[in-house]
Amino acid sequence: MIIKKLQLAVLLFLLSFFSKAQNIYVATNGNDNNNGTINSPYKTFNKAVSVMTAGDVCIIRGGVYEEELVINKNGTASNYLTFKAATNETVEIRATTKVAGWELHSGNIYKATGINMTIPSRFRAVYHNENYMDLARWPNNTDNNRWTLNSQLATGGGPSHFLANNIPNIDWTGGLVYYLAPHSGTSWTRTITSSTTNKINHAGVNITNWPFSNHHPQHSEGNIANPHGQLYLFNKLEALDHAREWYYDSANQTLYFQSATGAMPAANSVEYAVRKNTAKLNGDYIKIEGLTFFGGSILIPNGADNNQVINCKVTHGSEGHDDLTNTSAQVGEASIEVLGDNTLIKNCIINHSSTNGILIAGWAAANCTIEGNTISNMDYLGIHAAPIRTSADGTNVLKNTIFNTGRDGMYVAGSNCIIAYNDISASQKINSDSGVFYTVGNANLKNSEIHHNWIHDATAPSYSHNPGSTSKAAGIYLDNDSKGYLVHHNVVWNVSWSGYQVNWNNTNLNFYHNTIWNAGRAMDSWVNGHVQESNKIYNNYANTGTWHTETATDFDIQNSPIFTGSPLEDPTNLNFMPKAGSALIDQAPAIPGFFKSFTGSAADIGAYERGGTAWTAGINAIEDNEVTLSIDTATIENSELRLFPNPVVNVLTLNFTNSDSYENANIIIYSLLGHKIISINNKNRPFQDNINIPVTNLSPGIYLVTISTINKTITKKFIKR
Repeated sequence: MIIKKLQLAVLLFLLSFFSKAQNIYVATNGNDNNNGTINSPYKTFNKAVSVMTAGDVCIIRGGVYEEELVINKNGTASNYLTFKAATNETVEIRATTKVAGWELHSGNIYKATGINMTIPSRFRAVYHNENYMDLARWPNNTDNNRWTLNSQLATGGGPSHFLANNIPNIDWTGGLVYYLAPHSGTSWTRTITSSTTNKINHAGVNITNWPFSNHHPQHSEGNIANPHGQLYLFNKLEALDHAREWYYDSANQTLYFQSATGAMPAANSVEYAVRKNTAKLNGDYIKIEGLTFFGGSILIPNGADNNQVINCKVTHGSEGHDDLTNTSAQVGEASIEVLGDNTLIKNCIINHSSTNGILIAGWAAANCTIEGNTISNMDYLGIHAAPIRTSADGTNVLKNTIFNTGRDGMYVAGSNCIIAYNDISASQKINSDSGVFYTVGNANLKNSEIHHNWIHDATAPSYSHNPGSTSKAAGIYLDNDSKGYLVHHNVVWNVSWSGYQVNWNNTNLNFYHNTIWNAGRAMDSWVNGHVQESNKIYNNYANTGTWHTETATDFDIQNSPIFTGSPLEDPTNLNFMPKAGSALIDQAPAIPGFFKSFTGSAADIGAYERGGTAWTAGINAIEDNEVTLSIDTATIENSELRLFPNPVVNVLTLNFTNSDSYENANIIIYSLLGHKIISINNKNRPFQDNINIPVTNLSPGIYLVTISTINKTITKKFIKR
């Protein structure tokens, strides 16, 4: 009887626990005095959040919402707070509001009064029929292409002024000047203090400090097409003289606009940003799913951990101009800004941003995953920004498709990161001296892995280099002091500069089994008086240039031929497999500490193994059977190995379902760079189902554990925290 009463009590407790989870509905025609059911939905997100507890699901009915989605509550690891679109319904959350009441100002310019743009001026944006409009400027954006600057060449200048010809004879005081330096390494924007028809005075920069030390009009760069840089002026009503331009008079709360046709815009066809954000996930364990966001960014602030953004769409998430007091070459804004640990961004579409697509700040966040997203048309400022830009440790960047960006195709600078199966292309459309994949190092070994990526089709604009020289659009660019990267099974093609570019004090860079096709050169290295050591190029293939190093000891180069001809099946149609009879087949010796399966007598040189997996990259990637993204299980000959916990802190457990097949096995743990760390010899003693290996003394990072018998070898990854 006591047992039955106890069982009943447990059952009642569980029922009461699970009954707390509920679906709560929000609809555009709802009312906050309703009860939040499907037939009696709430009107606002704020009301729904106020009644939600861990495990609840807010189902948002289709329609357009101008309310910011602010979530100030926590879910739990087993019971997320979920906000999602109703099945087969489109939910648009906008940081904009519509404009009506247009009247003629003069010519083809119309105006609307009573417009209250309270958002900070650098984030102001106007859209017509959901297309981004230009803040009134000179020279005009005549081709309606945000990738062409339509600028004026500077003829000289100094720390606080520019010289240029044919400046319109208006008072530019209070307007803004955008400047792109000679080799287009970076851009910056400043407030104009006074002007003439050949001179613009501005608030000034400190040309003794980087980036201004190398990016100002006095830093002339030889026979370059624009030796003093280029500029355009904007944000003056007198400059509003072209289609798709606007200006806002804050003193009179008046918006001026000229449409593409010159006709009066229809009511509600024009909208403007009223907030910087469309959503803020201020708590832990929050999931947003299947929502569409327009005209503002998603913010996950510092301390908001374990959140997920899944199957969402963000358009024009971060528009506007640069910070007018920016003293670096980068910006901190993005369509999705992440400052919380363990964030997952998966299967999203992110399109159009003046700045970054996804930004993860390393000072605040760690152990995040960016997977399966399509990110395009980022960094119209041409500043140090990227579709994915992260300095956070433990970031996994997997299976994303990225194209069209002003500078870097992807920037990953944290430690213990994995960058795999991404398709990245069409970078450096405004700025130069960058890479389709780009990073900058420091004194630390990053212990990161870059593998199975397609990195391709980047040519920097002609104004960014000397006539007749190679434009600086690299494939994989490990810039100043990059250390501790394992780079393998990548294909780099159709880049105008180097397949690999490595600068300054590079150490412990291992390039294994990569293919470089139609790059300006295979590799270039600018040592600049530093030391390069402990770097390897093994079993790579390129069809152009050389593996350029400054001394014979900078890089250990083995079995990495460079020859023209066509040893590949059909690279034009993305088939990079060695063709039958190719000089790449069976020519790659084994690399100690680096596991690679093969067919034939030895592995093939390059990123593909003839007879192996025809792997692909991007959102629909086909994974190489040899190197899948799973890091916790593997099966070989019906014997499964499981590593747990993974990530691990103190003790790593190896669990075998058929330990007899691993008798007399050797167990070796390697660093990601191939250094043997731990070796266990099990010869002449039975193999246990569970083997515990203390790893407390290992440094945080990614490691490989290899279990070998006379008949087989299995290798798996684990992460040490």
